Amino acid sequence: MMDNHEPYQGDTTRSPIRLFAIGSLVCAIVSAGILAAYAPRPAPLGPSEGFLIGSAVLLVACVAGLLRRRNFAWNRFFTVAKFVVLMTVVVSAMLEYVFIFDGMRGGALAIMSIVLAITAIDIPILWGFAVARHERVPNRS
Repeated sequence: MMDNHEPYQGDTTRSPIRLFAIGSLVCAIVSAGILAAYAPRPAPLGPSEGFLIGSAVLLVACVAGLLRRRNFAWNRFFTVAKFVVLMTVVVSAMLEYVFIFDGMRGGALAIMSIVLAITAIDIPILWGFAVARHERVPNRS
């Protein structure tokens, strides 16, 4: 029996991209949780900023790892990610409105805005990668 399909180039086992993206998302949520734990009093910004910096570093590592992938199903990735981007942008905009309407100001608002931006990038990467890594693509090496 002859197999006319391309060899499977997917990544179904270990991937640092997933770990970086999930780590970035967890750090961003912890950063926001620290601020929320002090509400309605002012929160110390140091620990929250530290987790936010860690989240940003992990996000950069995730994007760098994703861009270095060979034989990746970019069409499938963008097909999935563009709709998830739409969803996360709508949710992030609503949350930003709530933060401003509720009277959040200064450093806390800046941190929460950056957390929303990071999650609006992280979630589409996670969903798009989760689907695209199983796609069969031609081996162009």
